[in-house]
Amino acid sequence: MKGMNLRIKIILLSVITSVGLLPSAFAQRFEVTGNFGYQVNGGLDLSTSLFRRIEVGNSTNYGASAGYLFGELYGAEFQWNHTRADTVAQPQGGGSDIKVFTLNQNQYMGNFLLHFTHHESPLRPFVFVGLGASSLSTNRAGVSGATRFAFSVGGGAKYNFSKHFGVRGQLKYSPTYITTTDGGYWCDPFWGGCWVVGNDHFLHEFDMTGGITLRF
Repeated sequence: MKGMNLRIKIILLSVITSVGLLPSAFAQRFEVTGNFGYQVNGGLDLSTSLFRRIEVGNSTNYGASAGYLFGELYGAEFQWNHTRADTVAQPQGGGSDIKVFTLNQNQYMGNFLLHFTHHESPLRPFVFVGLGASSLSTNRAGVSGATRFAFSVGGGAKYNFSKHFGVRGQLKYSPTYITTTDGGYWCDPFWGGCWVVGNDHFLHEFDMTGGITLRF
């Protein structure tokens, strides 16, 4: 009986100790960041009778991310980025560019992060890759919006002032797939056979952002 009571006390002590250690085990594993920056946008070639190309202007951008850190070096996060940019079209016959609409873009990414210093280090350089989608819409009647596949690669650094506050800066390249057009025929000179080759068109985007991070 005494041996059983001793075992029960040991089990209860182990449970209490484990519960007490949980907050420290998960401390500062969650990070939420609000960011603001500048985005450089590209353009798209067109095959219409009026315009040969559109160019999306550069603009400010803002967004937020929420992530979880696991292990000493890894992390996963959801990241949202918004930008609003004037878009101009280049006429087929030359001449001045014509503003056609304002493009609103909301980009949603799931990122995987790799840090180069351990979890408790104040300065944490990192790189990341992500997959997601871009929601595109305009302020012009008759021009419908679309949601397209996007991916991202980038890097930056975090600096933690304390257990609960820090800053984050990053550079990100995140092209959005728009469409595929016929690029002609390709014929295999060794095995024979010919087929249509497609040209993928992407809206290229590069942004630089910084913001404040809350850690808990």
